[in-house]
Amino acid sequence: MTGRILIAVVLVCALLPAARAAGADATDPYEVLARHYEALGGLDRVKTMETLHLEGTLSVAGLEGTVQHWEARPDRSRTEVDLVVLTQIAGDNGDVAWEVDMNGKLQIEQDENALARREAEVRLQLFEHMDQESGFFTITLEGTEQVGDADCYVIRVTNSIEPTELRWYIDTSDFMMRKAITARPDVQEHALLSDFRNVDGVLHSFRQDSEILPIGQKHVMVTTYLETNVDIDPTLFDPPADDARDYAFTNGGSSVDVPFQFIERHIFLPVVVDCRESLWVLDSGASASVIDRGYAKSLGLELSGEMKGQGAGNTVDVAFATLPPFGVRGIEFEEQQIAVIELADLFSSTSDLDVRGILGYDFLSRFVTRVDYANEMLTFYEPSEFNYEGDGTVLDAPLSGNLFGVEATVDGIHGGQWMLDLGAGGMMFHAPYAKEHDLASREGIYGVGFGAGGRIMHHRSRYETVEFGGHTIEKPRISMAGYDERTEGAFAGHEKTGNLGNTLFRHFVLHLDYENQQVIVEKGDDFGTEFPWDKSGLQLWRPDEACEVLYVSPGTPAEDAGFQEGDSILTINGIAVDHFGGLLSLRAMLCEEPGTEYFFEVERDGKKRKELRLVLRDLL
Repeated sequence: MTGRILIAVVLVCALLPAARAAGADATDPYEVLARHYEALGGLDRVKTMETLHLEGTLSVAGLEGTVQHWEARPDRSRTEVDLVVLTQIAGDNGDVAWEVDMNGKLQIEQDENALARREAEVRLQLFEHMDQESGFFTITLEGTEQVGDADCYVIRVTNSIEPTELRWYIDTSDFMMRKAITARPDVQEHALLSDFRNVDGVLHSFRQDSEILPIGQKHVMVTTYLETNVDIDPTLFDPPADDARDYAFTNGGSSVDVPFQFIERHIFLPVVVDCRESLWVLDSGASASVIDRGYAKSLGLELSGEMKGQGAGNTVDVAFATLPPFGVRGIEFEEQQIAVIELADLFSSTSDLDVRGILGYDFLSRFVTRVDYANEMLTFYEPSEFNYEGDGTVLDAPLSGNLFGVEATVDGIHGGQWMLDLGAGGMMFHAPYAKEHDLASREGIYGVGFGAGGRIMHHRSRYETVEFGGHTIEKPRISMAGYDERTEGAFAGHEKTGNLGNTLFRHFVLHLDYENQQVIVEKGDDFGTEFPWDKSGLQLWRPDEACEVLYVSPGTPAEDAGFQEGDSILTINGIAVDHFGGLLSLRAMLCEEPGTEYFFEVERDGKKRKELRLVLRDLL
């Protein structure tokens, strides 16, 4: 269920005055930049701008609010965004970068990719890109392109520290910057700059129209106040001293045990909202907690905003609401801001489960969470009272986008950082990594998965080993996302090797420590167990009332039997399909011993009845 709600405010502090006319005849990128800074009044004058404070209005996908920003160059900043139902504060005091999310939770930046970006940004603020002998920056002139009615030089800026690429579109006639693109491996920010005004002899863009790709989220920021070289209290850039405290253990203690149900390789637990109990998923791969749109409306919650979030399979439409006080056995939460998406059908159509929400980062980050898969028990600890005394392996797990990154290695070759995702049923290589290493050429089984954002095509193969937390699991089944070019969403990310999910974690006991950004791994009671897998290649679902064939994996018993997508299942061994207890029971039947034989009666195209013989066999 990996997903991320991305809200990025593009602050392009463009220092851009009108300049003397010049033709599109430059060939040296440093000449273009030099004339750009000359137009600003000279590079030395630009460097005298040591501090900055701006205020403005911000519009994001139907949400209206305000933004404030402070800088003390080169390495201190603070940005506050208030969209009424959604607030974010981020800063950097020169020692650490930090962020406070919409529910007041503080996170210190430790992810190596983010730290590398931070170093590159500081060097940019120090104008190292203007040094032609720089060992860090490479500046190239890519030619000219039109932005609106303006012909612009395209200046490309890359660095040797991390893979961010900047593209600056500088007008050939007056050297104004019309557009700025910041391109990272998984996201791009495009900003159009306009309404330039003079502040202390330097022009700044007072309007920025931005778009975040690939999700298509659009922002409009209009500056209403800007002042430079102002006195700023240095403590403004420090992270808050107080962290979120919006929950209480009802037993008066510092921990509580909560049983869970492990169904279809996912963790489910009951959540009580407004005296109504419903089933929710526990998901460390969700960057925010989520409630189903229909359920939110039934609770009378007011929804605000409509923006794009990044789901597992694609982008997803996201609104926001205030969730009233809610409870998980032994824990009571105060009201929280929560994301709202279409969720219920995702589970009801594929598992017959009535799932109303996802407990993600906003829930899990409050605790140290112990997950004992074999005994289906969660233990939530007060972080300040947690003291680990076991013999497990402690892994550094820096958070990126509110998600843990951990080290793991497959077959001694495929290593690096993986996303720790309790909402993922299995392990999965991300599409870019799989493509780079030609993993689609391995023998395997094709299938369809579901996540927030839609369907995910995958290709599952058998590998020799996976090493995680100092332990080795033999013969793991691992999927790869996107064996074609259409993969989007979280599994299209470049910065991680892939996702680690519950087919791996169920061998262990995990402790998730958000405050220290660590994960502790112990052997579980089911360590090394060979768990049952599908032996048919037949995927079933219930899009409406009927039980239908969702997908038939090529080269499997399901294809041999003659199943086709869209077939309605009528009977199995002469018994009406409704008597088998639902999709979960049917899937369990398809995991029985090789050689097990079933006779299906199906209806095809709404009229033809066929009898198909299915014989199970090991697929991998």
